[in-house]
Amino acid sequence: MAARSFETSIAALLACLGLMLGAGAATAAQEPQEIVGQITTVIGQGAIRNPAGALQSVARGDRIRAGDQIETAAGGHVHIRFVDGGLVSVRPLSRLLIESYTNGGANTQAAIKFRLEEGVVRSVTGEWGEASRDRFRLNTPIAAIGVKGTDFIVKVEGGNTFASVISGAIVMAPLAGGCASTLGPCLTDQAATLNADMSGQMLEYLQKNGSGAPRLVPAVDLLARNGIADALAESRRGEVSTVDARDKMRTSDSQASNVLDEGRVNARTLPLIWLHNTMGWNVSENTISERYDEALQAGRTLVASNFFVSLYRDESQLKTFQPIGSQANFQLSSYSATFTQPIAYDRPSENVQISNASLQADFARSTFTTGMTLKSPSLGEDNFKASGTITDRGLLVSSSAGQTVAGAFSTDGLQAGYSFEKQLSNGTVNGLTLWGR
Repeated sequence: MAARSFETSIAALLACLGLMLGAGAATAAQEPQEIVGQITTVIGQGAIRNPAGALQSVARGDRIRAGDQIETAAGGHVHIRFVDGGLVSVRPLSRLLIESYTNGGANTQAAIKFRLEEGVVRSVTGEWGEASRDRFRLNTPIAAIGVKGTDFIVKVEGGNTFASVISGAIVMAPLAGGCASTLGPCLTDQAATLNADMSGQMLEYLQKNGSGAPRLVPAVDLLARNGIADALAESRRGEVSTVDARDKMRTSDSQASNVLDEGRVNARTLPLIWLHNTMGWNVSENTISERYDEALQAGRTLVASNFFVSLYRDESQLKTFQPIGSQANFQLSSYSATFTQPIAYDRPSENVQISNASLQADFARSTFTTGMTLKSPSLGEDNFKASGTITDRGLLVSSSAGQTVAGAFSTDGLQAGYSFEKQLSNGTVNGLTLWGR
């Protein structure tokens, strides 16, 4: 009896220890991964799906960890700044998994690995990727893209993969065999290289190629509107929008801090903003500008003005103009415009609709081009096109017969804003714009 009692006690003790160890292992498994980045910009609807599959709406300032997947709805944009200064822009209708983002050191190697399931992303390499170019990889369902320190765009649509390079170089190969588990360029016989000097070309790898290889083809704008089927767009929109909007209001001590990892990630950079005089003189009712006394002006610097309306930017973190990338395409994020006819016509001003808007910046050559379609009842339809120079402060300057453009880029070159005026035979169009990559 005594022996049996002793054996029973030992078994109970071992079982208890097993439960304790199991609980400890479970707790360790549930501990969140190290923070690797932070959301800096959210336009429209987006969400973060954690490794457990839980989905929460995304807001500016949210932390990003390895294993998180960023998802965007139709019209949604999410920008991420990583701890080493790397930048990623997740475009509408996209799903990007952050598989790993770690630094190299005495005992560990750098490991940066993304997986784009669908949609479009633009990535600008940070310090870790630049220092370990053989350890940076972006995979798609069919392609392995090794990144050699660069600014590049990847698009996954209809099971196919497309990639273009703004600066630096990439290597694309079929995601097969050992390529699936490695990092960096997959240097097989089927690999193809694209660098910024190969202007007018991009890489294409089609699902139907099977055992074929990626090929160089004439470049197209991969940041243009995603062509994924409408049914997919609707399903993605519903999935993201079902997240409780109250999640965006969640706060905690950790979220209240806007600085990560000794300030390497900072969410305090404020967007460009138009401000107008407190009396509203010569300001249209549909203006996107805000009153001076109602807007948070702290930390912003006046960069462009027409006396009635002024553009302010944040120079608290980066005081000089240091644009990311040598070239950039921008999308119109907000605008207001009016068509005013001469007093003799005795007609009220009309709101002007803008479509087909574009803004391209060549920071290396200090030039820009922009254009849009203008439309209102009395105006009808008219095209506005302009080109000009970018000053060393990041100001946009353009003036020609009958029209002007005046504005500025943010100091990192990720945002832009300008006012424009076009004089016509039957009136004048004036407008304000804000743009983002």
